[in-house]
Amino acid sequence: MRLIIDYPWYFAVLCLLLGVAYAWFMYRVGRRIGEGMSTKLRILLSVLRTVSVTMIAMLLLGPLVRRESALREKPIIITLEDDSRSVVLCGDSTYYRGPFREELSALAADLGGDYEVHRYRYGSELNAADDDSTLYMDDYTDMSGAIDEIAQRYYHRNIGVLILTGDGIFNHGSSPVSSAAKASIPIYTVAMGDTTVYPDAAIVDVRCNRVVHKGNSFPMDVTMTASKLGGRGSTLVVKCDGRRVFSKDIKYDGQDYSASETAVLEAEREGIHTYTVELVAVDGERSVVNNRRTVTVEVIDSRRKVAIIHAVPHPDVAAIRAAVESNIDCEADVFLARDFKGKATDYSLLVLHQLPCKVREADIDIAKLLSSGVPVLFVLGSQSDIARFNVLRTGLEIISRIDRQNEATALADRNFTYFSTDNDDIEAFESFPPLTTPFGEYRMTGNSQSLFTARIGNVNSRQPLVAMTQSGNRRNAFIAGEGLWRWRMADYQRSGSHSHFDRMVSKVMTFIALQPGDRHLMVQSQRRYSPDQSVIIEAQLYNDNFESVNNVDVKFTLRGDSIRGEKDYLFGRNVSGYTLNIGPQPAGVYSYEATARLGAEKYTATGSFVVERLDLEAVNTVADHAVMRTIAGTTGGEMVEAHDVGRLSDMLHNRDDLHTIIYRDTRYTDLLNVPLLFVLIIVLLSAEWVVRKYNGEV
Repeated sequence: MRLIIDYPWYFAVLCLLLGVAYAWFMYRVGRRIGEGMSTKLRILLSVLRTVSVTMIAMLLLGPLVRRESALREKPIIITLEDDSRSVVLCGDSTYYRGPFREELSALAADLGGDYEVHRYRYGSELNAADDDSTLYMDDYTDMSGAIDEIAQRYYHRNIGVLILTGDGIFNHGSSPVSSAAKASIPIYTVAMGDTTVYPDAAIVDVRCNRVVHKGNSFPMDVTMTASKLGGRGSTLVVKCDGRRVFSKDIKYDGQDYSASETAVLEAEREGIHTYTVELVAVDGERSVVNNRRTVTVEVIDSRRKVAIIHAVPHPDVAAIRAAVESNIDCEADVFLARDFKGKATDYSLLVLHQLPCKVREADIDIAKLLSSGVPVLFVLGSQSDIARFNVLRTGLEIISRIDRQNEATALADRNFTYFSTDNDDIEAFESFPPLTTPFGEYRMTGNSQSLFTARIGNVNSRQPLVAMTQSGNRRNAFIAGEGLWRWRMADYQRSGSHSHFDRMVSKVMTFIALQPGDRHLMVQSQRRYSPDQSVIIEAQLYNDNFESVNNVDVKFTLRGDSIRGEKDYLFGRNVSGYTLNIGPQPAGVYSYEATARLGAEKYTATGSFVVERLDLEAVNTVADHAVMRTIAGTTGGEMVEAHDVGRLSDMLHNRDDLHTIIYRDTRYTDLLNVPLLFVLIIVLLSAEWVVRKYNGEV
């Protein structure tokens, strides 16, 4: 221990002189204190006062105390023990659950006298090896991830040896051989599992689109393997919710068989469906667990049907239809006005091209179409009857006394906020040729915004060219000009595709097709979760002005295969809305309903998700001891069989590179933070006061 002061050495002498001077003036020159005391007693009191004042003065200099100590760190031996299911999917499962665990514990106890032993288990993640209640239940083996995490946790520590147990099978992460070489730690491997190849067939992989549209066909690719079953046959069966939808006879050609089959399936019913893919078991197979795989497919009916009704044949109609059908979720039906006999409610959106029209033969009851509540995109042009259009009160009114047209190019309105627009799209539209627009004064009513305004010549008329209105739960859109086909052609000439035009038309149609009344409560979740993944649900609640609020409770009701009845939860509130974490759930299909009451209105949102278990550990149960041997060989360790795990104690004790490291630890402590010093000062002053009191000097 050493005292350090940031002042010259003579400041300590000055502190001592200050203490001596204080005592001298107090007992010699001062107020005649201690005249009746003996000389020895006066000297004692002077010494007590000198020491206490000197110590107080020294503390004012802010001295530091330097302490040095030696720390000894034993070599650390870490055990990484395989906790995956594949370990016990063999004939020695009883040994691995019982005697092998005892031998590992005995090894750790034997090494614990000379080394510091830390035990971990690994599967999908790294965990402390202190709980055997969930032993060998992990569905994944990430050997490289476990080695990398150990290397990171014990960086700059005295790691002596890493003992890695396992069967060499890994199905997550990168190659453990490269991770082991990068860690630069001697690794001793313990080879577990059975390397014997038995007659066995397995479904290795199933690939298909997890979200398909109702009414469509979709392929499901199945990869199969078989060992020592040459000349025998089986049947590949695919079932949807227990109903057989595909089957094919399989012939195992050769002792090592591998092949893929494609089943073309139909998406018939909306919802989440469970598909079971199975290879019918053959007599003599070692395991039938890996003969079956289960996947879930969600069938959605989100396609929007768009009716394009036009007054007279026009190239704009073909351009609009092509833009609609470029979206995989949309389909378009085209009608001449006089031929449209269908119901407006059969469609998600109506496009009325130059309707109402001046041509009486193209007349149609537009007021009836509007009364259906289906959103409408109006495209106006030279054949539009503006007077009859104004009577409809659609949100746009054009006041004109003469029948004349203007040539107008698009100019982006920077105040548009209904949906996001890319700068590249805006630049493209502003470079497109002009549209032919009706002449007049344009008036917008309700909540309206212009995506593009009309630039006539070099003047921004501020009249809407492409605009949207919103009144209550109804939205309409307007393109106040004809010549859209020229825009689509110009887009191709400019960029080599129609992407800018098609994307903008799709955004306009999507915006007006989404009814505002359906968007007050929105709930978002992943489509799929794994059994070890927490299910987290997000929610947003909007008032009538579509402002996000979170001042009311949002309830959540969960239903599923593993739930008796239903479970109720309450969303937690955060800055941006609501969040609910219901933790990991068992494998199965779940549906939910969220409800919120905002004022007098009650809003509901529904959805579904699936928790899917991938039984990767059962696909391959043949141990790969070559991986364990390579890891040991490349890191300077050795591989032993599981039944010889006790030999590791002698191997490690015979290593001459496992040494205790001595670290010198230096610490600096402010003397003001030493409480014993203040106690000593109080004791000195108290002793002085007691002596004076006893002699009648106080």
